[in-house]
Amino acid sequence: MLKKLTIGFVVIAAGIVLLLSIFGIKEAASLTSSPVDKYISKSSKETVVSKKNNYDTVSNSYNILVMGDSLAKGTGDEKGKGFSGYFADYFRVKNNRNVRLDNIAVNGDVSNGLLQIVKNKDTENLIKKSNMIFISIGGNEVSKFKFEGNVSAADLKDTENKYLNNVRDIFRLIRDNNSKCTIVFIGLYNPFGSSIGTDKIELLNSWNYQTQNIISVDSNAVFIPTYDLFEYDTEKYLTIDNFHPNSSGYKAIAQRIEEVLKNHK
Repeated sequence: MLKKLTIGFVVIAAGIVLLLSIFGIKEAASLTSSPVDKYISKSSKETVVSKKNNYDTVSNSYNILVMGDSLAKGTGDEKGKGFSGYFADYFRVKNNRNVRLDNIAVNGDVSNGLLQIVKNKDTENLIKKSNMIFISIGGNEVSKFKFEGNVSAADLKDTENKYLNNVRDIFRLIRDNNSKCTIVFIGLYNPFGSSIGTDKIELLNSWNYQTQNIISVDSNAVFIPTYDLFEYDTEKYLTIDNFHPNSSGYKAIAQRIEEVLKNHK
């Protein structure tokens, strides 16, 4: 009798252990599958996967490098994408390709700062692997003139010349490391409206014109004009700081990039 009871307890205990094991396996499975996954879109998952891999191991990957100032970084966008993020979404869907987006832009940067970044060895490696490079720079150099009313015309011209020389050097260094990638340069817009004088507006237009001339020499580079986009829609396209674009502004820039690249051969 005692022997039968002992065997019965052993069988029951084994059954309990088996049930606990099954429950534990199910619980572990539920923990390894994050509840956040169901809220992530397919395109977002593809981007995350591509970022976790090295360039050479991502099949059919298109590599976009973003450099420059806060506009390149996407500052002010409520959705955190910036023009490069919206363009990447468009490119991914249209071409059915994985997109790797590396954004090394720095808030507040100027052309000389970007030049130093381009000279960096880590940046060189990114440039070599890039299919497309976005650049936005010069806005911080121009913006200070709104607040510095005593700046002479000679000082303004000197700043412009240094900026243009830096842009030339930036392009030269990029081409030294990658002769085939498409370079997309974002032009400047006027976020100040009529609060700045016509002389400052002329300076802004001069910078855009001179920059476009430099870029036009490169057969695989395009200049993206943005002045007209914001000229009459600053309230619609700027965030509360009245300087950086909001989500709508960045989308407008991304759409302009799409339009220009369609006509680029």
